[in-house]
Amino acid sequence: MAFPSSSKAFASSACGYPDITRDWLHQRELKMRYRTAFNGEGYGVHPSTTSFTMHEETHTQAGKVIRDLHALGRDYARSDGPWTYRWTGIAGTKVCKPGYHRYGAAIDFTRFDWGSGRYMDTAVHGEERRRYLRRRYLAVIATCRKHFGTVLHCHNDPDGSHWNHIHADRGRQAVAMNWGYQTDTTIIQWAARDLAGMEDMAIDGDFGPQTTKGYKLLRERFGAEDVDPTSSPTASRLWLDLIGRHGMADEDAGAFRAGESAAAAAR
Repeated sequence: MAFPSSSKAFASSACGYPDITRDWLHQRELKMRYRTAFNGEGYGVHPSTTSFTMHEETHTQAGKVIRDLHALGRDYARSDGPWTYRWTGIAGTKVCKPGYHRYGAAIDFTRFDWGSGRYMDTAVHGEERRRYLRRRYLAVIATCRKHFGTVLHCHNDPDGSHWNHIHADRGRQAVAMNWGYQTDTTIIQWAARDLAGMEDMAIDGDFGPQTTKGYKLLRERFGAEDVDPTSSPTASRLWLDLIGRHGMADEDAGAFRAGESAAAAAR
């Protein structure tokens, strides 16, 4: 049974939608771990493998995120590649409260780990002074958006609670990008700032003149002048894949071009 995908979902008090319980994403050996605390440097502590309950479709889509991050580590590692994906940190999935967590239709990510000190911690790296780690966080955000319509994070945080985790939900399907939607605009702004060198770009979700300039610059650098990410989910995924490749590889916009991403966009 599919879960609701409209505002009617929030009017219901029922929390009984079908779900599954798993301790892995994408492949059984790629475990999930619950974040139990933070260490003295602000990084999440994830001591052991944990099972989580969620809607089956959420598990499938989250698995695609991990599949793609595994591929990015393998093919576009910043250094000493290939990287092999190991495990995923999680703060929560199905919780009986208002919003899509009620239906198991949301997942809160806290860490993505490729082993040997190669990871992205959502409580730290979004605001990290080292650009390569901000780029890695951006790569994760872009990959999440390929498979979830709504992605909340440190730069798209409407209620101030997402500074330490990435929330992804299926209330909005993985549709074409929409510049009236902060999830999508913040990705373009972040890419313009950290991939295309627009250091004064505000990541505020407002698609104004500065963001328009950044978008145009990215189109030129990506060789994507004829690819409109608002035209279709396929075109959207092509852009998101380009952003993910650049971010994981720690490369300036233009290192990879639109024609190279067609196969990935079709997945």
